Amino acid sequence: MPSLEKPLALMFVDIADSTMLYERIGNAAAAAQTQQVLAHLRHLVEDNRGGVIKSLGDGLLAAFPVCDDSVRAACAMIDTQDRHGLRLRVGIHYGTVIEGVVGDLYGDACNVAARVQQIARAGEILATQALVSGLSPDLRNRTKPLSNVAMKGKAAPIRVHQIRTDDDTEDAVESTTLGFSMATDAGDAMVTLHLSYRGQEIAMSRALPRVTIGREDSSGLRIASRQTSRQHAVIDFTRESFLLTDHSTNGTFIRSGGSPPVVLRRDSTKLVGSGLIGFGAEAQDESQDHVIAFRGELA
Repeated sequence: MPSLEKPLALMFVDIADSTMLYERIGNAAAAAQTQQVLAHLRHLVEDNRGGVIKSLGDGLLAAFPVCDDSVRAACAMIDTQDRHGLRLRVGIHYGTVIEGVVGDLYGDACNVAARVQQIARAGEILATQALVSGLSPDLRNRTKPLSNVAMKGKAAPIRVHQIRTDDDTEDAVESTTLGFSMATDAGDAMVTLHLSYRGQEIAMSRALPRVTIGREDSSGLRIASRQTSRQHAVIDFTRESFLLTDHSTNGTFIRSGGSPPVVLRRDSTKLVGSGLIGFGAEAQDESQDHVIAFRGELA
């Protein structure tokens, strides 16, 4: 039987706090709570005329024939996430997919939706321009353009929008896309990354593979600056390198050696060598309240 191509609104939703939940209450209790959250999400998808395609560990892939329904489901998810004490990340894209014989979906549109979910902050809905263009005027008025994001396999960046729910507030300075540049790969792998901020020192490695950075008290590295978003960025140790991903409104500014500054807005780059990172504004020197210093050690 030939595969069937169809345009759909694709939603990836992920439980952002699941790793901390397993560490806090143990595997059995965390697994039970996670399944309870996923069952709730499934009901919200079905209540908005969508269907769950598959479960993805701590998340779901869902599809909707109508763009409006995908956004209504996503807003309902975010508006009710507090009842479970867990925050969600949601990414939505509208595009053509191929439906397989067992009901799974394939195609580039799935990859785009997954990428959009990955760059969302905890408690945030992000959507592509293709999805936003298909919304009714009332729902389109709830969107805010953020940035053009480079995606693997795409010749041109894709415009990403934030979708505001009824409970959304953003106390950072408003900002729209100004573009970004990407750092080049390093020839040698770094095994330790030292972060320094106002006398606080953090050494990232395989033993500490992730650090969240922002103004929230719960951040792994809390930045006491009004220019910094509550959930500003995260640094991950992956594949023998340290990857910084920006989740902010105002962007992340990286200065390393004599190279031109790297400006990230909802995208990622490898940290190479040593330098300064400004969370929300350019980094001039280490004394600024939004700036940390970083230094990598090679293998």
